Amino acid sequence: MASTAISSLGMLLWIFTFILLVSLVYININAVIRGGQLPKNVVNNGFASLLEQSKTTTAKGATVATSFSSESNGGASYKGNSQTIEGMEAEIEALRKTKAKLDAELRIGQMEEKIHSLNQEFQQWEGKFNNLYKSDTKPKQAPANSSPLLSPVGEKKQHKVDSKDLTGMNILLLYADDWTHHTLSSYHQTKPLNTILKTPILDALAADGIRFTHNCVTTSVCWISRATLYTGQYMSRHKTTKPCCWSGLPKTKGQLDYVPDNWSELSFYELLKENGYHVGHAGKWGIHLPFHKNLDFNVEDDGWHYRKIGKKLWHITEKNEADALRFLATRPKDKPFFLNVAFFATHAKDSDIRQYMPQESSMEWYKDDTIPVPPTATQEAWEKMPYFFTNENEGRTRWGVRYSNYTLHQTMMKNYYRMATEVDAACGAILEELRRQDALNNTVIIFTTDNGNFHSEHGLADKWYPHQESIRVPLIIHDPRMADSVKGTTNDEFTLNIDLAPTILRAAGIPAPDKMHGRDMSELYLSPDRTDWRKEFFYEHPVINTKRYVPASEALVRKDYKYMYWPDYKYEQLFDLKVDPGEINDLFQSTNPEHKQQLDYMRERFNELKHLVKSDEVVTL
Repeated sequence: MASTAISSLGMLLWIFTFILLVSLVYININAVIRGGQLPKNVVNNGFASLLEQSKTTTAKGATVATSFSSESNGGASYKGNSQTIEGMEAEIEALRKTKAKLDAELRIGQMEEKIHSLNQEFQQWEGKFNNLYKSDTKPKQAPANSSPLLSPVGEKKQHKVDSKDLTGMNILLLYADDWTHHTLSSYHQTKPLNTILKTPILDALAADGIRFTHNCVTTSVCWISRATLYTGQYMSRHKTTKPCCWSGLPKTKGQLDYVPDNWSELSFYELLKENGYHVGHAGKWGIHLPFHKNLDFNVEDDGWHYRKIGKKLWHITEKNEADALRFLATRPKDKPFFLNVAFFATHAKDSDIRQYMPQESSMEWYKDDTIPVPPTATQEAWEKMPYFFTNENEGRTRWGVRYSNYTLHQTMMKNYYRMATEVDAACGAILEELRRQDALNNTVIIFTTDNGNFHSEHGLADKWYPHQESIRVPLIIHDPRMADSVKGTTNDEFTLNIDLAPTILRAAGIPAPDKMHGRDMSELYLSPDRTDWRKEFFYEHPVINTKRYVPASEALVRKDYKYMYWPDYKYEQLFDLKVDPGEINDLFQSTNPEHKQQLDYMRERFNELKHLVKSDEVVTL
């Protein structure tokens, strides 16, 4: 009798659990359908596929608008078709049959453990948020189960801003990977070196905003550049010199060698969240974060081009787009948002001989085009590199895989361009969703990338070094505060990736922490008459693995001259960028008095800025 009662109770609990799961599935799908009206001229492959879980990749036939006014475009509601409903019903029936074979009590126990775990996690975050509003001076206690890396040390400085000072503007960061400064067709509209590449959405964004022509990174490699993005600091201050993982592999259990105590104080994600923003991240992080990912939405994808998730074979750009649209469709409309869409493209899959793998539907693009070979992609340019650049250098190794002959160069560059145009199309779908929500007039939109890329210049591939192809990257800003007279213009000042965090915070109305090195770039277009902007900057990059693999490099970068220093070899170089923009002819040994005078000045200024960067001084650079 007792066993029968227990069995009946177990069956009732199992039925209740099953009904709850089915209800949750229905509620989520219904919520997406109700909030997901799309314009007629956009085929939102990723978002619809996330529901349908189709086995085949939908062809990208989207036509996206190339102007970004606030006028409504109209649109038809997304409605699930009968195939989708039948498929879901079939899956539910299969699920019912499968679950009938499972032990009910075990399943209930597992669910109870999961609910208990989630409840504990919620309580931890709730306690953390409540502590933000307390004024006690005692150091914060880390959660009992957190690692030393993720635990704040000492008291976290408060950055809550009076609500009347907040702008309420949304902020969208479109953050690509491995785009050099001319991976934009709008660049070639003013300097027609390449009329083949097509990025029409980003061109339209620039036409309705401002494009910065001399935007550079202070360290040209994924993880360090991203740490600089998050903190507004040089590598020498944020100390993040190691990546989290390679090629999309699971994160290692080991921690970074050194993590500064003030990361959570500096991270603009934390500061925006603390001041009422709905904060999201979709895509690549690139590093172990030494603060809790205190986000409302966080989907991490990194290191792959194709991956099967559920029943669908996803391309990573398609997945990045779908996750961004899901964030926008489900965000609360009563608070401002920040979203970083951190595309993995156009980063190569280094472990795959194909390197660049675009979507199948993009393979017709650039098929009949001839991609120009850079003028410095010569054996002579390679031989003029410093003596320690040998075939053991990783840049040369990757050149061999990608660009060592003409046919290979054409194949790689066409696939690289296809992936860039795919990112452009994904940006179009995301901007169309903002337009549909009537949010464009209240959203600051920033497009940029983590570092540049050698496309066979100097006989190299990838990044790392202080040459223009490696350090100079695109930057476009569309800002509702911008005057009409500024829209469609370019700005030639030196902007840097250390400027992104202060610019994002000031767009929200939040003062940047004093320890950030960068400046608010909006001053360049909101106060265009200002003249006190930087005229040069210090560049740094650590050794990776060994000095033969990727040697450390430093530089002082100006628009007229560039001084390079290779600390592992105590090797100096000087280039006249106006006469020699390809950085081929090293003037270090020149006897010309003008060159000698310039070298002395560059050395002196290099050492001044290097000292400021590596010191503990609070300084804006």
